[in-house]
Amino acid sequence: ETLINNLEIYPNPSRDVFNVSFKSETKQSIEVRVVNLVGEIIFTENLENFEGEYTHLFNLSEYSKGIYLFELDTDLGFVNMRLILQ
Repeated sequence: ETLINNLEIYPNPSRDVFNVSFKSETKQSIEVRVVNLVGEIIFTENLENFEGEYTHLFNLSEYSKGIYLFELDTDLGFVNMRLILQ
């Protein structure tokens, strides 16, 4: 249980922009990352003692088409989802 609710990534697949939103039910440290398949971090953000709604627009138009990983590393666990850039 990561205490992350309502994780949404849309549109997915996308040609350039991904909207991401989730809700943290309790205060926790969360690292938000977007990583390519060779492990290079292309976006990272550290949220300390974060509680509430998170929204972010990721523009990947300057990156190669392919699969990327959206990762949430929380105090209580790890969540990841695939982003498909067409």
